[in-house]
Amino acid sequence: MRYQIFYFSLVGLIAVGAIGFFIRSGLDSLPLKKGIFVSVSRFKNKIITSKTISFGRINIPVLFYQSVRFTVLGTWFVLIIFLKIIKGLPSFGMQVVLLLVMFIFTIPKEKISRIKLPYFYISNFFKKIKSETSNREIYRTMSLLINLFTIKGEKILGSNYILGEIIKTVKVTKPIYLQMLSLWNMNMKVEAAEYFSMAIGTKEAKDLASVFLKLDHIIPKELINQLVHYRNNIKTERTTARERVNERNGNLIYVLAIISAMVVLLNFLAVVLTDIFTSYNLLLF
Repeated sequence: MRYQIFYFSLVGLIAVGAIGFFIRSGLDSLPLKKGIFVSVSRFKNKIITSKTISFGRINIPVLFYQSVRFTVLGTWFVLIIFLKIIKGLPSFGMQVVLLLVMFIFTIPKEKISRIKLPYFYISNFFKKIKSETSNREIYRTMSLLINLFTIKGEKILGSNYILGEIIKTVKVTKPIYLQMLSLWNMNMKVEAAEYFSMAIGTKEAKDLASVFLKLDHIIPKELINQLVHYRNNIKTERTTARERVNERNGNLIYVLAIISAMVVLLNFLAVVLTDIFTSYNLLLF
């Protein structure tokens, strides 16, 4: 029993030490003479300025996420060891397995070698939602530009004016437009268009970025035909995607209906056969 207590205490000490080492690494070897308040302030700044992981529109600093993750998992580990020592926790093995599963599940990486982690699927899910929302705004932006060019006629309006009008109407992609406009005003128009295309990461964004590069050089009348073509492509792709979803849902409903019919049929046969066997005393129970 003494050896078990020593073993579990040592493991718990290692877990707590790991958490402390992780937090200490975030302090980036701060000099002790600067005081604890300066250290905490620098640690807070390091957390804020570290890389982020995204869950939809929520961006969480990686260092903060890892701090919370290791603290929660370490506390959980120490707790189950403490309960094992004090009360002989019967589900200790299951708790350790569950802890390991949660440790792997919460790793903020998409892949380890070729193995896809849960974060990969969660990240792709939110990326898909963000892409669909961005594409809807791009579609509305194209409609806005078509209406604007139609009203203004053949007069070249200027890219800054047009981008300003677009920024007034967008929400989800507004930060991207603002960053793009900042590059645009620095006379880095090609880089701004590439940033816009890469930041959203869809074919529709690439098409619209190519239109932005032509705003100061081509009259609106010529751009209208190009925008109408792009908008029709988006509409066609959305219709095709909707039809695929409807087809998939229809197939799913059909399969569920077949399964339900088979269950009802089997239940009916079971009742009928039971009555027949009961009538002729053929049942053995």
